[in-house]
Amino acid sequence: MSLSRTTILLLILIELLSFCAWIFPVFNTFCFFIILALVLLLSLKNLSHGLLIASSELIIGSYGYLFSLNISQGANIISLRLGIFIVIMLAWAINTVRGDGFQSYWSRLKNFHFFRYYLLLAIALVWGFVFALIRGNDFGNIFLDFNNWLFFLYLLPLIAVGHEEKFWSSLKIVALACLLWLIIKTLLLFYIFSHQFIWALPEVYRWVRDTRVGEITQFKGSFYRIFLQSQIYCLLAFFIFLPTIKKTLSRRYLIFLVGCLSVVLTSFSRSFWAGFVLGLITAGGLLVYKLWITAHGSKESFKRFFIYVLHFLTVCFLAFILIFAVAYAPPKAKTNLMASLGQRATEIEAAGSSRLSMLKPLLISIVNHPIIGSGFGTTVTYESLDPRIIPATAGGSGEFTTYAFEWGYLDLLLKIGLFGVFIYLLLIYKLLQTLWQQVKSAISNQQSAISNLSLGLSLAIIALLAVNIFTPYLNHPLGIGFVLVVSVWLSYNQTNQASQAN
Repeated sequence: MSLSRTTILLLILIELLSFCAWIFPVFNTFCFFIILALVLLLSLKNLSHGLLIASSELIIGSYGYLFSLNISQGANIISLRLGIFIVIMLAWAINTVRGDGFQSYWSRLKNFHFFRYYLLLAIALVWGFVFALIRGNDFGNIFLDFNNWLFFLYLLPLIAVGHEEKFWSSLKIVALACLLWLIIKTLLLFYIFSHQFIWALPEVYRWVRDTRVGEITQFKGSFYRIFLQSQIYCLLAFFIFLPTIKKTLSRRYLIFLVGCLSVVLTSFSRSFWAGFVLGLITAGGLLVYKLWITAHGSKESFKRFFIYVLHFLTVCFLAFILIFAVAYAPPKAKTNLMASLGQRATEIEAAGSSRLSMLKPLLISIVNHPIIGSGFGTTVTYESLDPRIIPATAGGSGEFTTYAFEWGYLDLLLKIGLFGVFIYLLLIYKLLQTLWQQVKSAISNQQSAISNLSLGLSLAIIALLAVNIFTPYLNHPLGIGFVLVVSVWLSYNQTNQASQAN
């Protein structure tokens, strides 16, 4: 409780400091260096401290620009996330040298259960970088495109602390605290904008936009969409908690389930909704399988299934109640929530139309090098209908050239080809396979806690795979971070099970 309370208080302080730093650029630079200095000192003392901070920033920071360092009068901006990454990697190298050395660490790395798949993925990524240079892609685009993939290097410090049980217990507490704050922050922004508080709207909107924490968009009926990229963790957490719905639903898990679902709904992200639907379908199938194995008799199975469904519907009902309560809380707000939900579900706005118009040129470019990819920084030109982009195009034509694409798997195919995509999906398949083995083993040994966690992680990964169709999270630190944590936790769990068996 102490760690959880401290984390939430520190997160509130960080948000307030970020707002002040947005107003005063000099203070922004000061905070940037102070935070990095503290992260370095804590990481040198205990590497797990630095990784907990990095995890916290990832859950609440979206693109990582709560603080930043402007270089060359804003021409180059270093995000806090990149700064923390550099500092932690430096601390990991120093701690490794001061400890048993790299030779001993190499032995631990080779024993990592998914080492071969990460090695193959590294080869594919390096090839994407080298081939981009050979093809003469713009180096600035190459670096910015490849930059996200460097986040996979966090695997090295994670393996260094991944054998410590204390790290995992601390990570759970910190992650839950960050998740709770993310829920509160979303609902707070939703309240401010749905009630159109004039004293806060311009400044808060520009702070959210300029720090790239999220997007705030107005819909019909004075309804505002509050979309923070980090809300992907609310979707993933919902499915991690979902298997805990049993005969009795504890208050703690009920709060998180209701809060996470309300965030997914208020995000108005159709990508999240697609992941939510696929995750639910999978959850239903796995639930039937689990009940078939564990329950004795069809009557008992039906009874348990009915209780699960009833609890799930209760969570959905409470999530809608929470959203309506925030939207229509005093003072009176002129918000038509149902009309906005209908608009988002049925209409394709300019940004969605641009995503569709991007599809054909992207597919044509993929055909050039379908197996090996065209390398990072490869650009495609398409006609955008997004009103935010059209004014910046030549003559307002909407003709836009970019190396970043909304279609996640097509983006991967263009950059690293079928070979790279196959390796990445093979890694994720191995994670799901290992999780499923743990589920079956836990069910047979009546270890419900392990069964629920492994099942929840499986559902979360499936939801992430679905979201990545329309929004690229698997090539972004937000998705990569989740894959890394699941990988190292599974390796830690497998090692523990093997040692207990011996």
